[in-house]
Order: sequence, then C-alpha cells, then structure tokens
Amino acid sequence: MKGKKLLLLVCVVMIWSSTIIFANASSQKIKVLVNGINIGEVGVLFENTTYLPLRKVGESLNAIVEWNSNSKTAVIYDPNVHMFVYNSSNGAETTFGEVSKGFSGKIKIFAQVDNVQFKLNSVKFAIVDPSGKETLIQKIAVDKERDNYWFVTDETSYRFSSSGNYVIRCYMQTEFSDEWVVTSEKIISST
Repeated sequence: MKGKKLLLLVCVVMIWSSTIIFANASSQKIKVLVNGINIGEVGVLFENTTYLPLRKVGESLNAIVEWNSNSKTAVIYDPNVHMFVYNSSNGAETTFGEVSKGFSGKIKIFAQVDNVQFKLNSVKFAIVDPSGKETLIQKIAVDKERDNYWFVTDETSYRFSSSGNYVIRCYMQTEFSDEWVVTSEKIISST
C-alpha cells in the first residue's frame, strides 16, 4: 500500500513539474512601457495574448485599482487631479514651476480634483527631492462624499537645497484600502 502511495505521489509531482516547464516554455515575458517609462518585464505573452498586471499598470498611470473578491471584479478609478504650487513667502501668492537652487520659502498646494467615482477617505500631499527623500506637506481628511473636491494645503516652509527635479505628489486613500495611491505628480525644477 505504501508503495502505491509513493508511486502515485511521484507521478503527481512529475506531471505537475512538467506542466510548469511546458507553461514556462510556451509563454514569454515582455517589457512594458507606460508613457515612455519602463516599468519592467512585467507582462507575459501567451498564445498571442498579452497579460499585464493590472495593479502595476494602473499605479504607473496614477490610477486607483480595486479588487472585489466577492464579485471577482477589478475596478480602475482615474480621478482628474490638477495641482498648482504657490509661493506665499512675500505676502502675495504666486504660482511657480521652477526655482533657483537654494530657494527657501513658504509654499502651498492648490488641487482641483474631479471625476471621483469612489468613496475618498483622505488625501495627502508630499514633495520628493532629487535624491528621493519624501517630505509630507499635509494630510487632509475627507468627510463628504462627492465627485469633485478643492484642496488647499497650509503654508509649509521648504528649501530647494539641490539642483534637479522635485516632485509634488497627491496621494489618495479610499474606503476599501489603507494604502496611499499616487494620483497625480507635478515637477518643480531647481536649477
């Protein structure tokens, strides 16, 4: 009896491993570019059909991807987020998109958000320096369910201490997730 179970186990393992080898041999990884940015060899070409990881592609498009396991449904939300950065250092608020290296001042972010087709719990704004260090500007809780919002952050003192691109990011958090998803980016150049 033990011999039959062992033989059966060996047969199952051989069939399973040959299936994996066959599946790997008949599919091919593909490189995926989104808006000219390489997000890696994350796609698979299998029997003339391309398969892509929805979450990875959605995030690279600054979209929110949700999975409902009960209904087996993937949903992509793409809110429109328009951000403006203001320098409020000298009493007058002026928009800007470029600063001199070493500029130090008070900034605030104004964001117009529409096409919100999901329950938005909160937003946050951050700035990422050229070395990748992220600094929180402000988190804002959302208490009303709407399809459009207007957000203005408090004044934040910030120093653009090095040359390069600084990225202002708008993150959103939905009622279904504790994750923060980047939904918009704006570049400020420091020269």
